[in-house]
Amino acid sequence: MTAAAATLTTSSAFSRVYGLGSVYAKTLRDSRLAILIVGGLVAMLFLSSGVAFGSAYATPASRQDLVNLVKSLPPAMAGVYGNPFPLAIETMGGSIAWKTGASLALMVSLWSIMALSGTLAGEARKGSLEFVATTPLGLRRIALEKLGAHLTGMLVVFLVTVLAAWISGLAFRSLPGDEIPLDRAIGFGAWIVVMGLASGSIAFALGPIFGRGASAAIAGAVLLVGYFANGYQATVPAFAPLANLTWWGWTAHHQPLGGQLDWGSLLPGAVVAIVLFAVGVAAFTRRDMGVTVHIPWPAIPVAALGLGSATSRSFGERLPVAVWWGIGVGLMGFVFGAAAPSFSAALAKLSPDTLAIFRAIFPSIDLFAGAGAFLQLAFVTFGFILAGFAASTLVGGWASDETSGRLELVLSAPLTRRGWAVRSGLGVYAAVGLFTLLLMIGIGVGSSLAGGDVTTPIVGTAVVGLYALALAGIGIAVGGLVSTSWAGEAVAGIVILTFLIDLLVPALKLPDWTHQLALTAHLGQPMVGIWDVPGLLLCVGIAVGGLALGAWGIARRDVAR
Repeated sequence: MTAAAATLTTSSAFSRVYGLGSVYAKTLRDSRLAILIVGGLVAMLFLSSGVAFGSAYATPASRQDLVNLVKSLPPAMAGVYGNPFPLAIETMGGSIAWKTGASLALMVSLWSIMALSGTLAGEARKGSLEFVATTPLGLRRIALEKLGAHLTGMLVVFLVTVLAAWISGLAFRSLPGDEIPLDRAIGFGAWIVVMGLASGSIAFALGPIFGRGASAAIAGAVLLVGYFANGYQATVPAFAPLANLTWWGWTAHHQPLGGQLDWGSLLPGAVVAIVLFAVGVAAFTRRDMGVTVHIPWPAIPVAALGLGSATSRSFGERLPVAVWWGIGVGLMGFVFGAAAPSFSAALAKLSPDTLAIFRAIFPSIDLFAGAGAFLQLAFVTFGFILAGFAASTLVGGWASDETSGRLELVLSAPLTRRGWAVRSGLGVYAAVGLFTLLLMIGIGVGSSLAGGDVTTPIVGTAVVGLYALALAGIGIAVGGLVSTSWAGEAVAGIVILTFLIDLLVPALKLPDWTHQLALTAHLGQPMVGIWDVPGLLLCVGIAVGGLALGAWGIARRDVAR
């Protein structure tokens, strides 16, 4: 321990900033891939939106058509974008803010929640912080340095957001007013950061008390409730008080890309973040490390406790993550399913010309098909993304057996490396199945409230689960063939790449074969009963093949130390 402490105090300046010379540097180094992914996704979404807008709306007449279309949107669809008061929709900045702005804030906030829920609670639960805590650093300094690393990551995201916004307006403008001045870009970047830190601070404050899974779920619930309440408050006034309890409602009129700056509205969210960060540091400092408050539950089956075999152990350890992801995404599916009646009612009031536009955009979907139609239009894309990140989290937990050094101890029992890989991988697949079941329940209950066909959306949800299963298989294959330290990151990278392909190919009018590279392009339109059987079989094949390749790879290489 003396040698370790000496190393921490005599490291080079560079190592203390980025390397292994301090807790801050180690945390920043471990987070580098996540920061690059989030920053890259923000930049790509901004730039692709700028390209698409500049090419599609290059004349004043086309801009007016856009304004008319937005005004005619059903309330259920308008609320999905999370922006109840769009401004300057006929400009590049206003259009990007309306269609993409809230989604960017949602994405950055989810990353912040996942990172801050685990930076203290997750490592304390695994026992890795106990060794660091024996050095002269002290618990308070450990917590502050870990928090500082996340704030540095947020600074990187802020700079990327500002540059992407400014460059988009400069490079892709087609009419006067499309430029995005630097002050507006800074205003939007500051809003993104405040939203992310305010949401993540809840998880950071609750993590030392309730653990990683529960704190992430509570913070995620606040985030999603605020997002949807804010998005629908203009059309459902009863949601306004709920929206105004969160930073979504506080900053509803801060729309810098649309030309409206309200810097004062960012202060309450910043204050909430600072206060909750202080609470999180104090809770971590004063509580016993790794000891959390557990909500009492009925007796849990042995398989869920992880006491029966390598499979049940893997499933038991993945169980909390699968449950919280399933509840979070299931609640989202419930909201979308229950909103279907207002969508159908609004469609019936549209003019024939506007309705013809919708039918031209979605030629294979019966717009009056009830909950299934709205879920296919508004939920499936989000569902695939969230299911993919859920799979990434589950695979990351599976990989932690090796990356944390526990696998050597597990393999001291009469269990081969190949046997561990197969059995623990099946536990991950069982957790994906549980996530899918909870998602089915949420969508099923929401669709039943809407009336009409309920079976098709429920069965269609299984396709989302198969997609997550295939991604888990890819992660296990990467973990076996390459390194488990990259397994979860590889899945997250594929999710983001798939999303970018789905987004960029239509926007840039790229060849269709490029869209076929995305697995989601082979899954049909499941919520309305259009199945792509070869694509579904491909998902099953990837899951089975990934498990086999992962087991083969782990059996052939040394276990990481």
